[in-house]
Amino acid sequence: MSGRQAVFVAKTIVETPGALTLVQRATCVDTRIVLPPQLSTLPPFPAKLLLWQEGHSYTGDETVEIHTIGSPVLLDAMMAALLSVSEEVRLAKPGEFTLRAFLSGRLDLPQAEAVLGVIDAADNVDLKTALRQLAGNVSAPLSAVRTLLFDTLAQLEASLDFAEEDITIISERELHQTLSEAFEQIDQLRQRITHRGIAEGKPKIVLAGPPNAGKSTLFNKLVQKDAALVSPTAGTTRDYLEAEIDWDGIPVVLIDTAGIGNAALNKLDEAAQMKAQELLKQADVVIYCYEDVLGITTENTEVSRRLAENLRALRETSVPSVVKTIFFQTKTTNDPLESLITEVSTLLRRSPDCGMLPNTALRCREALIAAGDSLNRAQTLTDTSLIALEIRNAVNQLGLIDGTVHTEDILENIFSRFCIGK
Repeated sequence: MSGRQAVFVAKTIVETPGALTLVQRATCVDTRIVLPPQLSTLPPFPAKLLLWQEGHSYTGDETVEIHTIGSPVLLDAMMAALLSVSEEVRLAKPGEFTLRAFLSGRLDLPQAEAVLGVIDAADNVDLKTALRQLAGNVSAPLSAVRTLLFDTLAQLEASLDFAEEDITIISERELHQTLSEAFEQIDQLRQRITHRGIAEGKPKIVLAGPPNAGKSTLFNKLVQKDAALVSPTAGTTRDYLEAEIDWDGIPVVLIDTAGIGNAALNKLDEAAQMKAQELLKQADVVIYCYEDVLGITTENTEVSRRLAENLRALRETSVPSVVKTIFFQTKTTNDPLESLITEVSTLLRRSPDCGMLPNTALRCREALIAAGDSLNRAQTLTDTSLIALEIRNAVNQLGLIDGTVHTEDILENIFSRFCIGK
């Protein structure tokens, strides 16, 4: 329970209400729960109550935790008794405890999102990312940049107030050095988000290779349904297909593309290959499919040279160097899907981590771009008042990220994803 009457409400269901006394530190009280006879015929049962003063709890409000027997019957009866105390006592809304923590200044928005990230973590990688964000790895650099810009803005505005006086509050060299430093820090944070397409949410796995290499057949096997047309005729896939699937416990977007590498026969083929190359640039992992008829086998002495040539061609045309590429032999008598799945999942789990949860990254991306653009413009200006205007806009954009500037829509979007009582 959290709120200004939390302890008062708790006293109505305990055997020793006088023992529930708030002190400056968190307090644990051993007692028994005694439910009102008009509401329940259950006998008293043991409980430990933890009490926090206002300003010292997770929410920042006066807070009481009741630890007792985990019987659904007992818990339902206790909840009914608590809710009957007053009309002001109600069930918390989804995310309301963390929302109160944010509104009281106990957490900023990235840390609030990290709480949800901890709850929803599917594996150790997700959990570590959420815990790092909760510890402040996003908040700390944002706070440092905002403080730097605030101080610069204050000096600029002071110089405008004393424009008629022969006083130099901040020199032109100091101003441009500060703007350059702030821009660099914001750009580094932006690159952490976009270097592997994390702003799109889920990692992208792109199937690539020459026409009729078995990409669509592999796509159908991985999505476990006939989602793509399959034909022995080369060039069957003209447009791309995508599906969201679970890849060894990792939610991913799997994309089947048109064959690349051969000369386009018409404008439709050309458009299909251009789209395939565009998708390759957005990939986290590329699975390059080839047939055994190409002579690329583990026994072939040419394997290293042929694979190197194909990889070099991909690098030169489409795939950034940070993208992991796996060569996969299709149309074989045995089915090596298990090893492929393991290899790809290992790459995804070891891929560079931006240290930020996808939802936070998606929310931050546009604000970071806008803040960087403002600082970039500020460095080209000579009018002090215009420079101050651009700096203020950058500060406001950063405020949208950490929550110092927020709207009801932003808060609703974040906290509506929480479950009750978090």
